[in-house]
Amino acid sequence: MKLKLPELKKIYWQKVRTKNIAKQLLEPSSKLEYNFVSSHRSYTIIENNGIQYCLCSNPDTMPEGFDYVLLTNKKTTEERLENNEIRFKKWIKHPKIKEYTTDEIIESWKGNFSFIEEDLPEGINGLREPQIAALYSILSHLKISDEIGTVVMPTGTGKTETMLTTLIANRCEKIIITVPSDALRTQIFNKFYTLGLLKKFGIVNENALNPRVGILQQNFTESDELLEFINECNVVVTTMSILSKNSNELLVLLSENFSHLFIDEAHHSEARSWNRVRLFFKESKILQFTATPFRNDRKRVDGKIIFNFSLKKAQEQGYFKPISFLPIREYDFKKGDKIIAEKAVEKLREDIASGYNHILMARCENKTRAKEIFEIYEEFEDLNPIMVHSSIANKKAILESIVNCEHKIIVAVNMLGEGFDLPQLKIAAFHDIRKSLPITLQFAGRFTRTSHDDELGNATFIANLADSNVENELSELYAQDSDWNSLLSTLSSDEIEEQIDFNEFIDGFQYLESSKIPFQNIRFALSTVVYKNNFDKDDQDIVVDDTYDLKKFKKGIKGYDDLEYKFSDYNETAKTLVLITAGKSEVEWVNYKEVFGLNWQLTVLYYDTESNLLFIHSSDKSSLYKDLANAVLYDKALMINQLNVFKSFYDVKRVSLQNVGLKEFLNRKIRFTMRVGTDIEEALSIAEQQRGQKAFVFGSGYDEGDKITLGCSYKGRIWSYLRNDLRGFIKWCNKLGKKLIDESIDPNQVLKETLIPQIISDIPKIYPTHIDWDDNFYDNSESRVSFVIDNQEFSLTNCSIGLTNANANGEITFEIKTPSNSIQFKKELFIETIEENQIANFRIVKTSVNNGEILIGTKKFDLTEYLNANPPIVWFADGSRLEGNEYVELKQIILPYPTENLIAWDWSNVDLSKEAQGVVPLRTDSIQYATIQKLIAEDYDIVYDDDYSGEIADVITIKEFDKRIDVQFYHLKFAKDGNINTRIDNFYEVCGQAQKSIHWKHKKGTEFFEHLLKRKTKVRTGEERSRIEKGSSDDLERLLTIAKNKKPMNFEVFIVQPSLSKQSVSESIMTLLGVTENYLKEVGNIDLKVIVNK
Repeated sequence: MKLKLPELKKIYWQKVRTKNIAKQLLEPSSKLEYNFVSSHRSYTIIENNGIQYCLCSNPDTMPEGFDYVLLTNKKTTEERLENNEIRFKKWIKHPKIKEYTTDEIIESWKGNFSFIEEDLPEGINGLREPQIAALYSILSHLKISDEIGTVVMPTGTGKTETMLTTLIANRCEKIIITVPSDALRTQIFNKFYTLGLLKKFGIVNENALNPRVGILQQNFTESDELLEFINECNVVVTTMSILSKNSNELLVLLSENFSHLFIDEAHHSEARSWNRVRLFFKESKILQFTATPFRNDRKRVDGKIIFNFSLKKAQEQGYFKPISFLPIREYDFKKGDKIIAEKAVEKLREDIASGYNHILMARCENKTRAKEIFEIYEEFEDLNPIMVHSSIANKKAILESIVNCEHKIIVAVNMLGEGFDLPQLKIAAFHDIRKSLPITLQFAGRFTRTSHDDELGNATFIANLADSNVENELSELYAQDSDWNSLLSTLSSDEIEEQIDFNEFIDGFQYLESSKIPFQNIRFALSTVVYKNNFDKDDQDIVVDDTYDLKKFKKGIKGYDDLEYKFSDYNETAKTLVLITAGKSEVEWVNYKEVFGLNWQLTVLYYDTESNLLFIHSSDKSSLYKDLANAVLYDKALMINQLNVFKSFYDVKRVSLQNVGLKEFLNRKIRFTMRVGTDIEEALSIAEQQRGQKAFVFGSGYDEGDKITLGCSYKGRIWSYLRNDLRGFIKWCNKLGKKLIDESIDPNQVLKETLIPQIISDIPKIYPTHIDWDDNFYDNSESRVSFVIDNQEFSLTNCSIGLTNANANGEITFEIKTPSNSIQFKKELFIETIEENQIANFRIVKTSVNNGEILIGTKKFDLTEYLNANPPIVWFADGSRLEGNEYVELKQIILPYPTENLIAWDWSNVDLSKEAQGVVPLRTDSIQYATIQKLIAEDYDIVYDDDYSGEIADVITIKEFDKRIDVQFYHLKFAKDGNINTRIDNFYEVCGQAQKSIHWKHKKGTEFFEHLLKRKTKVRTGEERSRIEKGSSDDLERLLTIAKNKKPMNFEVFIVQPSLSKQSVSESIMTLLGVTENYLKEVGNIDLKVIVNK
């Protein structure tokens, strides 16, 4: 027969009305196989291997002569023992009952610790590789350093056991351990109290005594009582919250009496709490243990990282099991919660049927959400769902029942995190996605930590991808069909090691490990000075590679040897040298040589072998680095400066200059002025007339369809606001180099077609083609913008801005249209008198009676006020534009659209007066219906009807190829008069729609596909049908995933107007199409196709 003996413990400190306790484990609980000996009036005797145990229900009647005496809950009989009715209260006598001082305990650890490494194939249990490696690092750090040491170990690799081994191997005098939560405090207390698995695995010898461990659950008010408690302990476990709330007096007392401070899960430590504690514990040895060196507020955990075991290694070595990701996408989040729950429960039942003892946790952001979610899971009664959060009643009993696996579904609010070690938690249903890397890593660790229990399978995560507008570094993690097992590793390494994905380039450097600054983390605003390698090209004996040597840079840097810090590395393949230096700088407020600052500087040298140009970037802009250039080019450096730098603007389309610096020559004097806005035209004119010289220009434009910024200085510097990494800098330089050496480019002509704004007071009498939001509006994602009209809210996805009653009479009226109503506005230009000055101004006036607001993120604005502060842009048929009262005309000559490029379709049986196909029933004789049917027959993956307010185009087609995704926008317009004609007003609006749609080229591909998914159901007058005419929602989901992986997307724009016959065109229509073609090509690098009638 067997029974379970209780643990033998000694309580050293416990008082009434306090939760704090200090105790020592002398002998762990064990199972005893016994023989019944005899039963007496007040006690019973059992025996094992010749040792007799006395079981006594009344300590006052305890007999003499027994070494082992146990107090029971009732009189013990043989029958009661067999029926498990007897409960042991405590040991009354035991040979090991003895009081040990804290010093005696520490002394017992000497020589009783062994570095036993785990070898599972050989059946050897011991310390894992990361634990041994971490322990050596810790012991070394504690011997030689007083800095705060940070140990990074992914959850599941044995971080707690590493703390235990540190205690014993280092024979720490007295440790205080802080944790972030009550649950973790209890777990860590129990680990130190029992020494975990250390004795079981033989790492700590049985002769070593367990430490006296105190748990601090509430603060002391009196210093004497606190000191009494401290003196009874080798180890104290508490929370940072409790520790930081102590008075200064008590913190001094604590810090003076603890030799070591361990901070567990250090990423939870709030800066204010931790900083206050650290000030008092500066004389103690401080170690921080964490799964990530980034706090939850995204800032680094301070301290020196003395050991970092990457998540990738942890996965490779089998400490984590593989992770499956089961995504859903539902933009109606209430429906999404239901689908997540159903999918999670389906997976749970599947795992249970496969013999796995798994538990599902549904994660919620707050208590209100938890209650909503719990109502969904309540219907699965057989799985006994339970809800738990920090303030729930009977929390201790609930947590105990969870540990005992009585519930298969747990709905939790920020609970069951670090410290709640339940390996069975294998299914995570994210009803609210955790949105920071450290927390995500904790979830991954906890749900995937390997257990000795063979009844556990792999972990599964379920999440709604429609809620994945999270921090950029999580975009791949939450992408559909992604392999979370590899992504978590990549993501963690990217964040912890601050690596950017350009390993091939980085690997070309040889000495990176010696650099204090990781090259992967270098990002800078692009700028450069450029030198031509002026060697004799006519000398046939010259080998170009012998005309430069970037490693000779030292000769060109004055005082290089005296720099406080210097590091350089050269990539031979990429011809790139990176130099990081720090020189001493004086501190203004003291004249003392021992006190100085450091001035850090980055210098990058790149030699382009195609152009034979040397590019030098430096964070110090005070020099043009002529000496450095000559040092590496053997005194053959010829600077590219003066007019030649303006070649950089060559082929940049629609340049708009923000400012121009001008040197004006006034007799013998030179005047420097800076011109902005409408004054730029005068500045360029002065320069052109040789009465002045452009000192610098800075502006924006479009380069191959991408918006860029660019600046050039007459002295030779070229710069951009764009920030990039080292590899990005090289690509930028290569592009500049091709222009700078091109002798066919006339630098005087480069800025001839610069767009110059004019202030006007009358709206031009030119036909407006369309109105669009201001340039910055589309920086917002669709999901962040909505409109409230007459107290009804509409997402931008389903709203649009458009002209009303367009004409060439100098009037602009427009509307913001929603699926059910619209709000009307008028744009007015006028002259007002301000302090006797006539000033041109503008205003936007609401002309309808309904009220409107715009919501951008969490901010709300009155719609009229917003439009006046951010005036929409009106585009005209000649390509000019009006923003506020700033009017910009094109300077280049626009060629008509080539007639031969018109695509003629047969429009028989189509009513040219009918544009849209509608919803139910479909207008089968409409232009849209005929277009869709023709496109369905073509080889497209998706054909999509996007008609009505909020549309990108009337019809969209998508085709995926191996290396790209092709997207085509079809903009349709009915024929006025319903027949073939040459009316130009058949084209104004559709040309405007084509130009307006171009902003989708500059948005993320993910936002494009999310737009389509949000609008996938077409609704009109109570009827609805799918917008997806060919393909499926799953196809769109798959393409969204691909777009997240940044597969290139190519766009084409089609105008469909069957009112025009290819056989009979008008010059005015072809010129208007030419303006549209030019705009699409220059601003988006997009081709325009025009479909007409035969």
